[in-house]
Amino acid sequence: METPHISSHALQSFPIDAQVLYKAIVNSTEDYVYIVDMAADLALVSENMAQDFALPGRLVKGLVSRWGELVHPRDQRRYFVSIDEMLAGRTDEHNVEYQVKNRGGEYVWVVCRGLLNRDEGGQPLTFAGVVAPIANKGKIDPTTGLFTQGECRKRVERLLERAEAPGGILLLGLDDFKRINNLKNHIFGDSVLRQIAQNLQRLLPPRAEVFRFDGDEFAVVCPGASPEEMERLYRTIHLCANREQEVDGTPYFCTISGGTAQIGRDADNYLDLLKYAESALEASKDGGKNRCTAFTPDLLKQRIRKMELTSCLQQSARSGMEHFSLVYQPFVRFEEGGGLQLVGAEALLRWSCEPFGPVSPVEFIPLLESSGLIAQLGRWVLEEAVTTCKRWLDFCPDFVMNVNVSYLQLADKAFVPFVLDLLQRRELDPRHLVLELTESCFVTDMPALREAFQGLRSARIQIAMDDFGTGYSSLGMLTQMPADIVKIDRLFISLINDQTHEFNRAFIAAVIQLCHSVGISVCVEGVEQLDELKTVQTLNADSVQGYYVSRPITREAFEEKYWPGAEG
Repeated sequence: METPHISSHALQSFPIDAQVLYKAIVNSTEDYVYIVDMAADLALVSENMAQDFALPGRLVKGLVSRWGELVHPRDQRRYFVSIDEMLAGRTDEHNVEYQVKNRGGEYVWVVCRGLLNRDEGGQPLTFAGVVAPIANKGKIDPTTGLFTQGECRKRVERLLERAEAPGGILLLGLDDFKRINNLKNHIFGDSVLRQIAQNLQRLLPPRAEVFRFDGDEFAVVCPGASPEEMERLYRTIHLCANREQEVDGTPYFCTISGGTAQIGRDADNYLDLLKYAESALEASKDGGKNRCTAFTPDLLKQRIRKMELTSCLQQSARSGMEHFSLVYQPFVRFEEGGGLQLVGAEALLRWSCEPFGPVSPVEFIPLLESSGLIAQLGRWVLEEAVTTCKRWLDFCPDFVMNVNVSYLQLADKAFVPFVLDLLQRRELDPRHLVLELTESCFVTDMPALREAFQGLRSARIQIAMDDFGTGYSSLGMLTQMPADIVKIDRLFISLINDQTHEFNRAFIAAVIQLCHSVGISVCVEGVEQLDELKTVQTLNADSVQGYYVSRPITREAFEEKYWPGAEG
């Protein structure tokens, strides 16, 4: 519908004072209002505008240029071009979106609309309008002030329309950001996100833009950038993130992983491009985090395989743990005459799925954790292992069953009560059960584990540190380690008798001596050769596990190997 024309005579006869109208507008909106006397170069601004942007007062001399200094350097050209267009007489309207620095030193997105009035001679008389934050219009993320994913899509699709090399997208994911929220709170976490967003904007090359995605992810779109330039950009971000930061006097540390995909080359549409960048980022996370991966078709195949395997895992779990099974690898101790005596076994989870066949635990265990199935599978493994252990006590009264436990299981407050209830139902003395965790859990998540450890310790359940020596400051933390048993990784055993790798032998000897001094027993894993076994024996290890003793075998094969003819 066409807006009806209102004559100047009608406006002049309208009985409302201009001051009343101005006050009504200012008091009825949270937007920022300004009126500029162009001849005097003097502006009247709303009180919230003066406060929020640290202007010298309600009356501001030279507002147009002063405001331009607050506009983000990347947006200043767009702002001043619009002003110049008005002053040159080519338009009387001002309508520009840009970032402007607020009192807190943060850049916020606004849309600035104004109208220039001229005198009868065409000279600028007044310039009045409104500056409106656009966070509430769906374009801007309210936490960081960055454009949202929807705006990222528009930007990429515009680049895809170009004939020349469109550039690349860098998808960034904060590493272990949930830990920051858990250790502090979500308010602190939001402050961290805002600071990271500001840092990213500061580090971007010309023409590049950063967008806030869901959760702890950001995307950087770089028009015209080559794969090498995308990698260099990530290294710049990596260098900035790889040091202790501080928000409101509180320090924190948060590294960033990245995944890149080339616009046009890797995909000719936004959805595929994003999927490929996500595949690359996922590969960086799986590869140890704090790194960047460029997309390749193989990464997509790996991602599809992971999704298909996850679907199969979910189906197996829903079908009563179909296709899951346990095998048992024995560990032994040295007898006085040099023989080996069975001490116990480690229960190991196995899984097979059509059409993939047997799948390595190295591949499917992380999928159980990421899909939320680890707690359910963990309970099933414990049920099976404890039941088997109870059965084998008839053959070996001191038998001990070791079961691997994920940190995610221990973090579940229902885990310890479940274990205690299971032992009671199966009438198994807690001394026959050992729970194994990897060393990285002890180092990175010790505060979160203390409560679970205390509950297990009070029930006389022992805890073993698996893969010792492959993680962090191993020797230095033994004195404060809550582990009862240390399992030395195969990595050090394979070269124990190699004269060019004397460190391995010395390391194992030092670990065993130090562990014994604080009451920790030592199991050496991965013993595959007779000479390795003999060397470990001279170092006074408490027990030995590895292929030389036995590969992991089924329950039936285990009983036939160690108690042939025995009746259960």
